[in-house]
Amino acid sequence: MRRSKRLQVVLELAKRKEDEALKAMQASQQNLRMQHDKLQELIRYQQEYQQALRDAFSTGATAANCATYQHFLSQVGGAIEQQQQVVSLAEEQLNKAKEHWQTLYEKQKGMGGLIDRFRDEEDLEIEKKEQKMIDELSQRKRT
Repeated sequence: MRRSKRLQVVLELAKRKEDEALKAMQASQQNLRMQHDKLQELIRYQQEYQQALRDAFSTGATAANCATYQHFLSQVGGAIEQQQQVVSLAEEQLNKAKEHWQTLYEKQKGMGGLIDRFRDEEDLEIEKKEQKMIDELSQRKRT
């Protein structure tokens, strides 16, 4: 079996691994978008309640009412901090997945190039053998 044929099996395996890594990277991208959207939603929620607190102050709300708003805003702030950490972790996960995919992609691409080179060498060798046979046949006819 030709070298290029044997390596084709390895190339197919490398391609499968690269495809799996690509899917994992895409899932990481989706997760990051989802976590970022949650963060933006929490920030909007916080802004709405801050406005509600300002409105409550301006309309003369009771101290207990304002304290309730403040406490709730504090909880939302904590949730925002936690979500920022989740977003950071999702970014790290995406970066690792991207690096892993790039490594496998380059490996698969390099292997494809190697197979092409082997195939070219094998084709050249076949051409040389054929030419040698033709030359020998020509030589026999002359003698």
